[in-house]
Amino acid sequence: MISRNRRILQENDALTNHLEEQVKKRTEEVTLLLNERKAFFSDMAHDLKAPVFATRSFIEAIRRSGVGVDMELRGYLDQAEAKQMEMARRLQGLSAINALDKIDGKRIRVSVREMLSEIYAAHHGEAEVRSVYLVVERPNEDAFLMAQPEKLEILFENLIYNALKVTPPNGRIMVSVRIADNKIRMMVEDNGCGIPEEELPFVFQRFYVGSNNKGTGTGLGLYIVQGIVRELGGTIHVQSALGEGTKFIMEFPQDA
Repeated sequence: MISRNRRILQENDALTNHLEEQVKKRTEEVTLLLNERKAFFSDMAHDLKAPVFATRSFIEAIRRSGVGVDMELRGYLDQAEAKQMEMARRLQGLSAINALDKIDGKRIRVSVREMLSEIYAAHHGEAEVRSVYLVVERPNEDAFLMAQPEKLEILFENLIYNALKVTPPNGRIMVSVRIADNKIRMMVEDNGCGIPEEELPFVFQRFYVGSNNKGTGTGLGLYIVQGIVRELGGTIHVQSALGEGTKFIMEFPQDA
């Protein structure tokens, strides 16, 4: 019986070691694949910049010269310019994802009150230029979450930038936090034009551009925001009504 138990333990140890080796090998393979993907997209974004923006220059040069530009050719130029602008927006979004992928530092304990102060300092100037009131409400008691500060900056930069685009002069953007039940609830709210109800289910989809951002949006801002929120173990949803504004609500686990 002792000999049999010893043999079983040895077999279990061998199986455990084999599984650990397989997991380690698979992890290394996945890490290598992800790094190769990041390098590929980074190289592709870099290589595409020159021809994409050169195309725009050629179109503008043809328009300025006016030589042989009839109504038919002008129509073709309009179509080419629209496609070029779409490619430029996609390229801009791809560059944003590449920049996000390069943030690989460890998460640290972030003070919510300090983070809100930094958000106000970073964005109130642009809000003033647009005659929009940026209000940042700090909670009376501090709370902490584990995160990479650079990704939090990108998260709020996207939300506030989107709000600034749709908020009229003398409008208001409010960033606030509520802390309860070991949860940190963060809200970014504007009183801008709002999002049509039929578009709400799609706003976090990659490359989706709503009617308010046609011609200017990359369709990646909210997609990136959602990715960061999920990476931090949080959730995000949106509430909006036409003519009344939009509110993004995020919940994160609080670090004790």
